[in-house]
Amino acid sequence: MNGPLSSIPWKTPALWQEANNSLRRSVSRHRRRLAEPIRLANRLRRRLQSIFPLMDELCLQTCPACPDVCCGHAWVWADLKDLLFFHLADIPVPDRQLLSRRGEHCRYAGSRGCRMDRLQRPFVCAWYLCPAQIRLLREHPANHARLTATLQQIKIERRLMEDLFIRAVFK
Repeated sequence: MNGPLSSIPWKTPALWQEANNSLRRSVSRHRRRLAEPIRLANRLRRRLQSIFPLMDELCLQTCPACPDVCCGHAWVWADLKDLLFFHLADIPVPDRQLLSRRGEHCRYAGSRGCRMDRLQRPFVCAWYLCPAQIRLLREHPANHARLTATLQQIKIERRLMEDLFIRAVFK
């Protein structure tokens, strides 16, 4: 996600709070019209949770010995689809955007990995596989195929969730 500084959405605490308050009000106000995006967000939650054991195992096998831990230098943030997912699936929203300016490291990256629950992380953090993890997955073609298919389905459903939300709230 290397774009201009202005591409980081809600980079100040005030903007982050405003965006989340606005989404919270929209979900509350339009809950009946949002039934389908809410169902979809909960299905996304289940899909994500289904891959977490495999992702945890891959991380356990690769991250401790990694000389260049991606979480330590990744330039990522939560986007609109992430925030919609959090609000529609009733997942606690992180206190702040992951970073506020170019060159920063994720504020939630700790010495032993991410300090956030997997469901609270932006989707980019859920789907990223480093070369070492990809090598491990290739040794287990069934896991590789299942993970790839699940991630692709999640990407499709995230776009649909966003589209359905926009149609329900702004019709």
